[in-house]
Amino acid sequence: KNGGKRLRPIIMLEVYKAMAKEHYDEELIAPFLAAIEMIHTFSLIHDDLPAMDNDRLRRGKPTTWVSHGEDMAILAGDMLSVQAFEIISKKMQDVDDIILLKRMSKGLFELANATGAFGMIGGQCVDVEYEGRKIGEDVLKYIYKLKTGALLKAAFVIGGILAGGNEYEINTLADVGLLVGEAFQIRDDYLDVAADENELGKPVHSDEKNSKMTYINIYGMEESIKRVKKLSEDAIRLLNKVRGDMSSVINIINLMINRKS
Repeated sequence: KNGGKRLRPIIMLEVYKAMAKEHYDEELIAPFLAAIEMIHTFSLIHDDLPAMDNDRLRRGKPTTWVSHGEDMAILAGDMLSVQAFEIISKKMQDVDDIILLKRMSKGLFELANATGAFGMIGGQCVDVEYEGRKIGEDVLKYIYKLKTGALLKAAFVIGGILAGGNEYEINTLADVGLLVGEAFQIRDDYLDVAADENELGKPVHSDEKNSKMTYINIYGMEESIKRVKKLSEDAIRLLNKVRGDMSSVINIINLMINRKS
């Protein structure tokens, strides 16, 4: 209800539609679209907590813990993280086609893997552990790959899996997702320094306040912009190797890397 760009479910939907073509099934994809947004929202609610980034503004409104207390913010995030998998598994009980069930099972695993220790939460752990410490590009890329890249990768991959993509296509979509994830996070770091708080809808200079190393700290603004452009071009080049008309997905990638909020 509180806005948001809905980038992850939109990417998943557009990849699925492009690859599934006439086999498009809204009921099949719908729980996965809701679930990935639930996971993303849970991460934002917890990110904003005083124990994490201690932010009071999100999407131009008071953060969940400010509005409802830390206790309810923690519980809201917990609930969303569980309910995401509940709605997918509930839908699976209504599916008799063994091929579709296998695809849904793979999609469910991808979402869980992208969320847990080897995904978003694992990346957050490393990010928190290194807070206030100087790190190199290798550690920073690892954090970006897990913290931001994992869930974006899942959006691309799950769309492909549910559409019946082959191994080459799924691996290519995974690579695209990681490239887009790194570009997205670098752009986020750039906006934290350069954006207007009212336009961004959340506090600026949050990374500096929390003593976090970013791509901007290491390479500066100009080099960071070049890196975003290169990553995005590489992602689009790979995406064009996957079957289906991916023009809508390419448009989303371009919007993501040029966004101001």
